[in-house]
Amino acid sequence: MASTVRFDDLPRLERLALAARRCGGGILAQAAPRLPCGGTELSGYRDYAAGDDYRQIDWSVCARHDELRVRQFAVQRDCRVHLLLDASASMGLGTPVARFTLAARIAAALGYVALDQQAELTLLTFSDRLEQPIGPLRGKGRAGALLRELARLAPGRGGTNLRRAAERFARHRRGGPRHVVVISDLGEAEASCAGLDVLRLAGCSPRVVHIHDPREAGEVAPGDLELVDVESGDLWQVTITRAHLRRYGELLAEQRELPRRYCRKWRVPYVRAGLDLPEQRVLQEVIRTRSRFA
Repeated sequence: MASTVRFDDLPRLERLALAARRCGGGILAQAAPRLPCGGTELSGYRDYAAGDDYRQIDWSVCARHDELRVRQFAVQRDCRVHLLLDASASMGLGTPVARFTLAARIAAALGYVALDQQAELTLLTFSDRLEQPIGPLRGKGRAGALLRELARLAPGRGGTNLRRAAERFARHRRGGPRHVVVISDLGEAEASCAGLDVLRLAGCSPRVVHIHDPREAGEVAPGDLELVDVESGDLWQVTITRAHLRRYGELLAEQRELPRRYCRKWRVPYVRAGLDLPEQRVLQEVIRTRSRFA
């Protein structure tokens, strides 16, 4: 498989990192509790209220505006970002580019943004199992290592089982807050939602990038067909009617919408990345998707 990430992508990745900084971190933004004191960075002001520490009043603001305003500070917390990249067999499908090609480029963009934000970055691929992690990496100086690792990756032969991968991830996770970005076609929608449940209950903050192939519905004529499951290798000889095709379209639409509804219900940042859209537009939409915590 040809490399999906090239070193000449670095200038574009730098522009995406700048866009993420301008929108407050985008999809990787983390909750920053505001405290009246004890933080490391001034994050803003609020009106003075009875019981506030008078030492936190900004008297220069009071002199200019004749208002009592209290300084607020944000706590800088160590952030860990894990990218869970789907490398199942179905990710090798897709036109005009393979799903895995787009997913790897999204992983490169998100990984670069995480390194730019001084987060600790770990990349893991999964199919019906979780592979060994790449990293942790920290600092933009490790961007080359990230791109080299992504360039050698390719989709495998297994199916998609985010729940099993999430369970193994949760068992081996270290303490502390972390973002887990799932980049997948979410082929098994119910199992994928169950996997997101596992991540949430393990104390992680999941985000979802849903790789969407609009041609998956396809133009299939009724008749005798031979179907091959790309993940299991199973083969069926079937007769397809127009009623079957209509029902297939309905079920496919339901499967596509299930992860979106789940993420809306549980306030999980979600973005759909279509193979039919220009790559730069997809990357910008992914990076700029606002976290519910931003």
